[in-house]
Amino acid sequence: MTISECEPDIIFIGGRLSSSYDALNEIAPVVYLATDSEAGVAESVRTNASTIASIFGLEDKVDELMADFDSRIEALSQFAEGKTAIIGMCTSGSFNVLGNDGRCSIIGKEIGFDNIGVDSNIDTATHGNEASFEFVVEKNPEYIFVMDRDAAIGTDGAQLAQEIMENELVMGTDAYKNGNVVYLSHPAVWYTAEGGVTALDLMLQDLENELL
Repeated sequence: MTISECEPDIIFIGGRLSSSYDALNEIAPVVYLATDSEAGVAESVRTNASTIASIFGLEDKVDELMADFDSRIEALSQFAEGKTAIIGMCTSGSFNVLGNDGRCSIIGKEIGFDNIGVDSNIDTATHGNEASFEFVVEKNPEYIFVMDRDAAIGTDGAQLAQEIMENELVMGTDAYKNGNVVYLSHPAVWYTAEGGVTALDLMLQDLENELL
């Protein structure tokens, strides 16, 4: 069945369908919901929730839904203060470093780990930049955060992130020696669903369960 055959009254889309906005808008009014890395993930979630709430007359529910996010982020921020990290994504057997301008940016931008894996002038917003494990050793972060892209999208026969990361080089870093290699438990959320209330809750849980 096609979208037009469904005869929707409204269509909600995220970033992956942004290029189809005009075509979809011919079928029904389109509401574009996205994550703005400049504003931050939490603020983007608040904006998206407010947009949806205004459509359904539920504006008074937004503050309730968002109530504990600020305090949870603050608790994580206190933990992260002064700590260095490399944030990355395992994909096709490689490890790509991520910056504060796209996926997983909440870790460096809002929670405040010092993301030492990328140059501020390098765009890492989509899939990051492939890094050698020698690079990781050279940087020697206190924490390494790992998102498993292959698990997120169900790549057949892919190596698990843990198999990729737990090599002789990474095992020589302070992060590994101190048990601070953090595998994000909900990679599909981090990779494809950033920007919603439930998604933010799960993302914070992934960090809280490992750090607090």
